[in-house]
Amino acid sequence: MREGWLERSGVRLHYLEWQPDGEPREPALFLLHGLSSNTLVWGRLAARLPGRRIVALDQRSHGPSDRPEEGYGSDEIVGDAAEAIEQLGLGRPLVVGHSWGASVALELAATRPDLASGLVFVDGPPSPINRVMSWEEASERMQPPFPIYTGLDQAVEAQRRYLGDEAWGDDLRDFVRAGLTEVEGGLTSTLNVPVRRQILEHMFHFDPLADFARVEGPVLLAMAAMLWPGAPPEFEEGRRRAVEEVVGNLPDVQVRWYDSRHDIPLFRPAQLAVDVERTALAAELASLAREAAALDRDWRRPVHGDGEGWEAHDLLAHLASTQSSLSAVVTEEPRAPDGGGGGRPFDPDRWNASQVSRRRDRSPAELRSELQKGSATLHAALMGVDLDRLVAIGPFAGRPVRHVMELMAAHQRAHLEVLQRALPATPPD
Repeated sequence: MREGWLERSGVRLHYLEWQPDGEPREPALFLLHGLSSNTLVWGRLAARLPGRRIVALDQRSHGPSDRPEEGYGSDEIVGDAAEAIEQLGLGRPLVVGHSWGASVALELAATRPDLASGLVFVDGPPSPINRVMSWEEASERMQPPFPIYTGLDQAVEAQRRYLGDEAWGDDLRDFVRAGLTEVEGGLTSTLNVPVRRQILEHMFHFDPLADFARVEGPVLLAMAAMLWPGAPPEFEEGRRRAVEEVVGNLPDVQVRWYDSRHDIPLFRPAQLAVDVERTALAAELASLAREAAALDRDWRRPVHGDGEGWEAHDLLAHLASTQSSLSAVVTEEPRAPDGGGGGRPFDPDRWNASQVSRRRDRSPAELRSELQKGSATLHAALMGVDLDRLVAIGPFAGRPVRHVMELMAAHQRAHLEVLQRALPATPPD
């Protein structure tokens, strides 16, 4: 883990970065913490995702980042996140946000799809807060006074009591310190009341339902079964109804309920890491579909290095057929050694030729749509399988699902690059 700084409009922002030992897998992960939290809340998650480049941003007034008195609307907060992705060369990362950070991540993914390959929405508000309470009520419930601790040990003990033995560990001591600043009399939150009020007012009026539909790529709602001990039952029920509403409007959105309180990255980091990895695998295939959808040229142009005599249309058909088959590849159960495993071995060339032939009469628009639907179906399939189970069918049978998805993404990427060369974005002079 290393730390760094970037600057936007005179505000210095701190970030942490985890780099894998070898070549990082795509996409990278970009993490946004919640209100009164900081980048170190993601330490347990990052430790369980060793193969990806991971960047966590300390949003303004959190951690060591600058604390301006104004500038906490979506233009500034989402702008900070977008600037971090661009400055650090993350491409189109999978954006993961917790609580308030989930709302920021959603706005970012909805308004800047060029900077987000998908979204993991970790226990953020799935519907407008103003549906369930007035601003006066929200102000009272969501703005408790900031305590002043006489020293770090007292602050650590308060956090330990809040989290309980299930989630507490000595690795969180630095996390507690990163959320505090020195004042007369001891230590208190890096936030102050006016800044917190600006953030809460924006959250109160923010309507997440409209933004979910604008995200390009897989979306996972990672929700805690319980917000906090003693949370009003109507509040919990309202969240579940809101999640059902999101899924009712957008069936491709995936949902995971965790046996956890609100701080899922601390209570259930291992489970969350697996679901983030599943979503990242789907996001890479969705990105390929998005890039293919941007191509629109002479689809009868010959392509080289692929099927003999193939045209660009044939290669697009091959991409679509492969993507459509992936959900079956990851979910097919292994056959018993003596139970119906006979017949000729899998012949990928023969299968590819048959699938392309079946799609000869489909328009490029239909094939691009099939590509995109295939990636959405894949996300749903991945959410239900063990990434370490062995694939039972296809050219990579016998290898773990996780590895097969990486191989297939590389396979699709190579074909897409051939298409992009054959169908350049700008016609040659």
